[in-house]
Amino acid sequence: MSVSGNTAVLVSLAIALAPLRASALGDLDGWRPSPVEATLLPKFCWAQFMGNRFRGPEFSIPRDSCGPGMNHFCPGLVALNRANRSLDNRAKRGYLQGARAQVLYTVKAMEKYPRCPIRGQVQSTYTLIERELSSPR
Repeated sequence: MSVSGNTAVLVSLAIALAPLRASALGDLDGWRPSPVEATLLPKFCWAQFMGNRFRGPEFSIPRDSCGPGMNHFCPGLVALNRANRSLDNRAKRGYLQGARAQVLYTVKAMEKYPRCPIRGQVQSTYTLIERELSSPR
């Protein structure tokens, strides 16, 4: 197996084990994603979670065109991703409720910014979370 093949196996293993860490340890970091979880987020979340290596307009949500509540959207995506990987229905519901709170905060903060470039993504994420929460388990 090549070095890149080994890397792919390690990344796959980390992705597979990430939900176990989040649910088994009680999510000790709050909404802060692991490095693997952060790389699975849209690029505009990277500056928020991965620090100085990712500075620039493509790595953040423009506050001036989207509003001051945009820093809640990416933690909402972290919670949504954890919900989607959770095998435990109670943990999944908890993550979905957390995701809803974060994304709803973003939706409300974005109301006065009709030209926000990620408006559609925020709205569709909120709709998806609501649909997941309303479906019977």
